[in-house]
Amino acid sequence: MHANAKIYISLVSAAGIAAMAYAFLDLQWSGDPLRFCAYFLLSLVAAAMKLRLPGLTETMSIGFVLVLLGIAELTLPETMLMASAGVVVQCIWRVNRRPAAVQVLFSVSAVAISLVLAFEASQLVRLRFHAESVSIALAVATCLYFVANSLLVSGVVSVVRREPLRAIWQQCYLFAFPYFLLGGAIAGLMAAAEHDFGWKPALLILPVMGMVFLFYRLYIARLEILPAAAVAAASLHTVKTRSA
Repeated sequence: MHANAKIYISLVSAAGIAAMAYAFLDLQWSGDPLRFCAYFLLSLVAAAMKLRLPGLTETMSIGFVLVLLGIAELTLPETMLMASAGVVVQCIWRVNRRPAAVQVLFSVSAVAISLVLAFEASQLVRLRFHAESVSIALAVATCLYFVANSLLVSGVVSVVRREPLRAIWQQCYLFAFPYFLLGGAIAGLMAAAEHDFGWKPALLILPVMGMVFLFYRLYIARLEILPAAAVAAASLHTVKTRSA
């Protein structure tokens, strides 16, 4: 790893630690420990359901849905605990090679920075539009969380490979934006259902995200198979041509 990559990782890690410190400066709790424990445990399970992004060693899980729900319904410290623990599980659960501590720290830091930005932006929207702003606030939080996290991760890939950031982001994350928007919509439905029926019935909506996850998993598998099939077909054509 060259010097620029080390500097970038160090800066993001330092900013991530600062974001976590900011989140825990004021330990406010939502007042329902059972709900938080349920969300926390579900976020760990969801973090284990992950997709490997084409062109990257990083993965994307469905745990972000619980993080977005936390932005809408929980406090910043509670949501930060969920997000950070979920990233650690995502990094170490069922991996071919255990990541180095600095890789885990970078991943947690990228999520921490993105979460603080998204949470504070959602609070500003709520202050501006008051009680009617839950859906607007969550939409803003979803977009900002995705853009910030994807750019931070694409940034390190860009520095390491010495390729343009825009090309890396478009190649690895642009196709995942609809997936993230669907997750944000599901989080919004869960938040609305929680207000009307309580948090336990709202959890019945979460399996819908599991179906979206399975669809994207099949989609990514197809993306990986098509180039291999094309290469095999080209090789077979070359062999036939030489034989003729």
